[in-house]
Amino acid sequence: MKAPFASLIAALTLAGCGQPAEKAAVAPATEANLPADAPKAQPAWSATPEGVGPLTGEVAFSRDAIAALFPGAEVKDAFVNEEGDQVPVVTITAADGLALVVHGRSDGRLGSIAATAGPVAGPKGERIGDAWKGLGFALSDCIVGADQASGQALCRRPGAPTLAYVFEAPGGLGDTEQEPNADRIAEEGVLREFLWQAPLSN
Repeated sequence: MKAPFASLIAALTLAGCGQPAEKAAVAPATEANLPADAPKAQPAWSATPEGVGPLTGEVAFSRDAIAALFPGAEVKDAFVNEEGDQVPVVTITAADGLALVVHGRSDGRLGSIAATAGPVAGPKGERIGDAWKGLGFALSDCIVGADQASGQALCRRPGAPTLAYVFEAPGGLGDTEQEPNADRIAEEGVLREFLWQAPLSN
């Protein structure tokens, strides 16, 4: 006689008894760890304390040097208005939606990299468009910015001052150089960009 279906399920369940295996943490796919045999996968560009994707503080601030690191992307010299001054930048846009704005500094290297769109992942898998409340920041990790970042909160992980996570919310997040409004950032704060800034000591 065949065992009833319920008994069969019970037997299978007992056969798999024991401590459940812990779910391993999986890092987001980036240009650094994408397997060579996965050409059709869609990796994310990595935003880390060292830079964004192949851009680091050692790269020369020139369109040609930057373009060599992003084959197939549109890389242009441009200017942005900062406090009434026209400041040179290099912009990068790609078919996958990637959008970067790169500033230089006086020694000819990169000063900052703003990743404002596209498949960019932070060190813990954070993505543009993520809600602040799910990313594990404390209010003390954040400060409201000035100038172009006025009303936006710049949050940094402890020990990683070069990588800021820039959050925005309707109506702004508070006053410059202050902690952001707790209720507003928790309820409406959204990650709008990753901002890498060269260490001041270098």
